[in-house]
Amino acid sequence: MNQPNDIFGEIRMTPGGRSRVLRLNVAGIHDAAGDADASTGPADSMLLTITDGHVLPLGLKQADTLRPTLGDRALCGSFEILAVGRAKDVDRHPGAARAEVTELPGHVLIPGLVNAHAHLDLTHMGPREFDRVGGFATWMSMVRLNRAQSDEEIAASVDLGITLSMRAGTVAVGDIAGANASGPNLTPIRRLRRSPLRGVSFLEFFAIGSRESQGLARLDTAVRAGMEEGLLKDSARIRLGLQPHAPSTVSLAAYIHAAGLGNEYSLPLATHAAESLAEHELIAEGQGPLREFLEQLGLWNKGLEHQLGAARSPIEHLGGVLAHAPFLLAHVNDASDSDLDLLIKAGQGVVYCPRSSAYFGNDVAFGPHRYREMLARRMVVALGTDSIINLPAGRCGAESGGIGVLDEMRLLYRRDGTDPSLLLRMGTLNGAAALGLPGEGFAFVRGASPLGIVAVKCDGSSLGCLLASAAPPCLLLVQK
Repeated sequence: MNQPNDIFGEIRMTPGGRSRVLRLNVAGIHDAAGDADASTGPADSMLLTITDGHVLPLGLKQADTLRPTLGDRALCGSFEILAVGRAKDVDRHPGAARAEVTELPGHVLIPGLVNAHAHLDLTHMGPREFDRVGGFATWMSMVRLNRAQSDEEIAASVDLGITLSMRAGTVAVGDIAGANASGPNLTPIRRLRRSPLRGVSFLEFFAIGSRESQGLARLDTAVRAGMEEGLLKDSARIRLGLQPHAPSTVSLAAYIHAAGLGNEYSLPLATHAAESLAEHELIAEGQGPLREFLEQLGLWNKGLEHQLGAARSPIEHLGGVLAHAPFLLAHVNDASDSDLDLLIKAGQGVVYCPRSSAYFGNDVAFGPHRYREMLARRMVVALGTDSIINLPAGRCGAESGGIGVLDEMRLLYRRDGTDPSLLLRMGTLNGAAALGLPGEGFAFVRGASPLGIVAVKCDGSSLGCLLASAAPPCLLLVQK
């Protein structure tokens, strides 16, 4: 019988196709489609091959740490599952005899997680309290004044966000590449393409009122630059997408322009929509703090008088655009019955960010989010974190679980009693579907090559125990 082996021991994988067999013995194994091999009882052992692997540091401490713990490193390589199930069944596989065994008692394995809506370029700002007196418009001003501006600063912030994301078990992300004072910025996608993460970098832009033409010209320039740089290739781990910021900062004509670019270059589209009470007030009445915000920036003009204030909800306001182009809508805290009907008819997907909604008080302003109704009506609803600014300080630092959706899942499990299997799908398969990633990357079956494997310490073997636990996730393996 092979002796237990530290998965992150002195691993020196040589290139050129050399592989090794690794065995993980744990308390329980769950994939996004349900319990792996559930017919024979809870799976607790996985056998897999790893080729061309290397250790990927994820710790934020000094490099002289004597004994890094789980979560400080991940094994990055090409791996394929040979067998998964009960230990006695995995023993029968011919590869079991030569496997290096890693014992992880008290841990449950799940696939790598998908954060379908994040703002990694804001990571340098850290968590901040929400000014409830100043409200959402004041918060937007704070972000505008404090976000990184230079390419070097943006790159450092995105790199920190990548590390904190992977520490949280993230293997795929829908990142919003925020526009700075110079306009849409390609630095985030360049940094993301240097990482093992998959997903989409949505190029954000603003174009409304007196600067609508300027905003669209900057967008066109950025897209052309991305094309010349080869950033529009579909085959890459990270695809380029487009993100009209929100209906409060982007005109309907600019949304249509973005949809045209998306169609021309096969770029996925996303936007913030129906996020806040201030947004609803601006769209429905043409008044409120967001109008004051636009006026202060010199953006308000007479053209907006005719476009806003028509007693429509943000979703109704975007209805003509959504009927002709697929968008991934972040938030949708504000959704009437007719709004849901419109979204379902148009086949639109939603990313719900539970902690962000609570941070801004949107669950109070609009009532409970309707994600369960959306799911029941066969809408794709994924999970996201939004920015680090709206996350609790104790849950997104070097000593915690980083930036990821497990804590979003835990909030919904604790608050709403949502089914654990459904939450795992929202944090994996639904996020993959929202970002155009294949679902095979989240399966724990023989022959599968999942995008990542995450371990979580808990008092049991079920998904419910995992969600009840406060332990941070640990990304063990990530696909090269």
